[in-house]
Amino acid sequence: MLDSGQTIVAEPNNQGVPATLIKNPFLHYFKKHKRSFFAGIFSLIGTNLTDALPPLLIGYSIDQITRGESIDSIALTLAALIVATAFLAWFRYLWRVYWGRFNHSVAEDLRNHIYDKYTDLGPTFFSKTSVGELMSLINNDVNLFRMAIGPGVLVLLDSVIVLCIIPPLMISISPDWTWKSLILIPLIPFVVRSLMTKIREGYKKQQDRFAELSGVSQEIVSGIRVIKSYAQEDNQTALYNKISKRYQFSSDHVAKLDSLFAPTMELGVTTGSVILLVVGAPEVMSGAVSVGAFFAFYQYIQRMIWPMEAIGLGVNFIQKGRGSFDRIRELLQTESDVPDEGQIPLKTFQSLEFEQVTFTYPGADAPALKNLSFQLNRGETLGIVGAIGSGKSTLIELLCRQYQISEGKIKINGLPIENYKREDLMNLFSVVPQDAFLFSRKLKDNIAFGDRQWSFSQVEGAVRYVNFEDEVEKIPDGYDAVLGEKGVNLSGGQKQRLTMARAIIRQSDFLILDDSLSAVDAETEKKILEEMNAQEHSSKTAIIISHRLASLRKATNTLVLKNGELEDFGNHHQLLKSSSTYQSLYSLQTEVSQ
Repeated sequence: MLDSGQTIVAEPNNQGVPATLIKNPFLHYFKKHKRSFFAGIFSLIGTNLTDALPPLLIGYSIDQITRGESIDSIALTLAALIVATAFLAWFRYLWRVYWGRFNHSVAEDLRNHIYDKYTDLGPTFFSKTSVGELMSLINNDVNLFRMAIGPGVLVLLDSVIVLCIIPPLMISISPDWTWKSLILIPLIPFVVRSLMTKIREGYKKQQDRFAELSGVSQEIVSGIRVIKSYAQEDNQTALYNKISKRYQFSSDHVAKLDSLFAPTMELGVTTGSVILLVVGAPEVMSGAVSVGAFFAFYQYIQRMIWPMEAIGLGVNFIQKGRGSFDRIRELLQTESDVPDEGQIPLKTFQSLEFEQVTFTYPGADAPALKNLSFQLNRGETLGIVGAIGSGKSTLIELLCRQYQISEGKIKINGLPIENYKREDLMNLFSVVPQDAFLFSRKLKDNIAFGDRQWSFSQVEGAVRYVNFEDEVEKIPDGYDAVLGEKGVNLSGGQKQRLTMARAIIRQSDFLILDDSLSAVDAETEKKILEEMNAQEHSSKTAIIISHRLASLRKATNTLVLKNGELEDFGNHHQLLKSSSTYQSLYSLQTEVSQ
């Protein structure tokens, strides 16, 4: 039976990015969500058709009053006006529902594509891209594209529909008034076109500056303790102000371009109102045109202000959205440096073999590992020791396929790891990294993070395994305690043990400890390792990276690395005789313990 507080994890979406999304995102989403899209359009058409009726009906009622018609006739016209108003309200409700559903579905789908791309890309990409920029893409840029394909497209369609309805009604009243009052309208598209390109370019620069500002903000907040420790508040404030000023300048530039739209759009229409008074008043006074017709025509001119503004507003939204999608497209087209092309399922572990593996980090001059070869069988424990920079963590990163090896082969069960599905490969391993990371969730949810089908008894068992049950009792709310960001309210040793409990609960065949007990006292480490070596866990294969040789004495074999190369390989007693690095570490740690 599952615990009631268990976190529900959605199934990952591993599908690739559709080519139509990259080529034409607007058309792609119009087709994908066509039901809500077209329902919204039909509701919008109904809105504009019913909205065009009140001026005619009111103008007709004015003429009825002027002609002295009966109350019954006027009441019938007013009833028609009420019915039209009711339908107008209903259609407005429908298009808001359908259009809101459409653009938010688009945003959800696009965010999922970006998130899937983040999970697919390797460390090389993240080492060159700031967290602020990544957050800006998935939040700000997605929202701006949503505004483009939602409100942006909506107001453009609205303006087109209005232009298809209102001018014909104006012509039906007076063709002469129509062309004279709208004479300046044809000039507007030329102004719009000249502004479109400038806004798109300017807004892309604005988004780049926003990503830069987000990155600096995230870095300053994360490193506030270091900043205060070195009394660098003033320097960091100056840096932040400098980046913020760049963003302000780029935003001001876009705002200046934006501010030209409304006056340009409104000028032609408001001029038309003046022209109507000049050419229409004499005809009304002479009786050639009725007062009601003049009223309706004037109302339609006022309605022409909105489509002119809507064109500018819609183009503005769309240009901003296209600029944001250019940045999103660049991300979605980024190829992973470690493609997941494996097809063979991997369910159990039998053996691991490194064959002449050489690897150089991107941009590095010298290889981090050189011609490394060793073998590890099921149920064995491999210790790894070496100085800082000797390649210990690199070995684990290659085993977990975070990087593509330069030369040689890494084999599991006799086959290269590239042949296996990445998901199966990562399910085989339970990795406890050197840098402990905890989520801002309940303590029990952090422990059960890697297991979708967990029970509370399993959580308690993992906590006992890492000798953490006493600390849990001291924490307010215990297993239900919500941890701070990155586990800030826990000590380094507590965080390491919780991340180890997270790995233990998965019950995988292969456990990897990447110097993950460095912040734990020697006695606690001894208890944890004794639990690992207990009879009930003897079938588990393990790799333990540690600077404490006492932690590796019971390892089947220990790998000694020096400058990325294999210096020696053997058990504790063999290495004391043959490895100078192992001898030096042993002598140093023996003296310290004494």
